Amino acid sequence: MKLAIGTAKNIPQIPKIAPKKKTESKIYIQIASFYSEDSAIFLRDRILSKISNYDKKKLQIVRKSNKKINLFSGPYNSISLVKNDYTKLAEFGFEDLDITIKEK
Repeated sequence: MKLAIGTAKNIPQIPKIAPKKKTESKIYIQIASFYSEDSAIFLRDRILSKISNYDKKKLQIVRKSNKKINLFSGPYNSISLVKNDYTKLAEFGFEDLDITIKEK
């Protein structure tokens, strides 16, 4: 009985598996929805004037459609940053804040 010694011809090729790409999740706090962009701008300016140490760059106005405009705070990379701003907004008087996670 002869044993075949492995050569490049008789060794099956193992397919290369691409490494999974790390998806980055960004966390946002949805503060409010409006029909008017003026209302969203007014609330954004009021939050910035009344809440000390709130980062202006985090407040974003996003138009979803002609009649729906959202005011978001974010993006956040960690839960602790979300918690800090969430408590600031809750102390300001917001009761119903939604947390949104967007994956890239």
